[in-house]
Amino acid sequence: MRRAETLILLIALGFYVWFLHHFGLADVMSYVRMAGWGLALTISLEAVARIANTLGWRVTIADFPPRLGLGELFVARIAGEAVDYVTPSAQLGGQFVMALMVRRKLEMAIALATVIIAALAEAVGQIGFISGALVMTLPFEARLHHLLWPALGGLAIAIGLAGGFLYVQMKHPFATLWKAAARLELDHLAHPEIRAAADEADGVLLDFYARRRGRLALSCACYLVAWSMGPVEIYILMRLLGQPASVMVALLVEALGLLIERATFLIPAKLVSQEGGKALILATLGYAADAGFAIGVLRRIKEMVWVLFGLVALAAHRMITERRAAAEARPAENLIKLSGAQGGESL
Repeated sequence: MRRAETLILLIALGFYVWFLHHFGLADVMSYVRMAGWGLALTISLEAVARIANTLGWRVTIADFPPRLGLGELFVARIAGEAVDYVTPSAQLGGQFVMALMVRRKLEMAIALATVIIAALAEAVGQIGFISGALVMTLPFEARLHHLLWPALGGLAIAIGLAGGFLYVQMKHPFATLWKAAARLELDHLAHPEIRAAADEADGVLLDFYARRRGRLALSCACYLVAWSMGPVEIYILMRLLGQPASVMVALLVEALGLLIERATFLIPAKLVSQEGGKALILATLGYAADAGFAIGVLRRIKEMVWVLFGLVALAAHRMITERRAAAEARPAENLIKLSGAQGGESL
């Protein structure tokens, strides 16, 4: 598996180097300098999308613990997204990180179940955005009529994947994973307490989809708002680079870009889809391909800033957790030493 991941990464890096050579590093950097401090605007705008994502997760937690703050969810969310960005985990690693970071205030079974539900809501929100954008733009863009059926095919695949994800959630996925761990004799995972937690997480999933459909719809709406920030960012970047921009073009570029990203989701950091996808789409629309590549580079800079925020949040969380564990262990050690000393005196 690791060899396959390494091969995918090397191929993606090869494409990236070819893109840089083809468009010219100097030309790309001139576009980046043209954007200047306007890039800070897109970095700030991303905060709106991240907050909407956090609210999408918050809505799925029916019995929200009073001591768990929205800020803690936000930190866990950006840390999980950072892990997803830099690893080919198909978003599974990030979801686990999110659950782990709030486990002191939110029961682990509930945390795992809700991040899985939120992942489905995020996929549905993305499908809703792409569907709306394609309906609003593709029929009226003559230059892309030939992409109508491929785009609809990609959308159908995305819908099928979301449906398959929902189907898996209805089939006791956590208990199935526990049974697999038991068969593999993974003692630290096959403990009866973990089995109970797995059963509880499956119960939370089934109960949510049976009784909390309004919350699911609200969560999907939150993620739809987050995805809708993408065209705003594309519009701003095109204007910063002196390219003629319109809302229709921004919608179309973002929707088609997301479809390309879905098709290449196993490639970490979107190495092919980000810059290459934007260059391909904008070139098809009659824009300069190097401007499209530069837009991808600017978006990557924004994403890397937020990845840095997420990784710093994860590192800080681990440091605080370790210090807390050490502080909690210290009184127990002192008690043991005191008991030993008293026992020695009695002898």
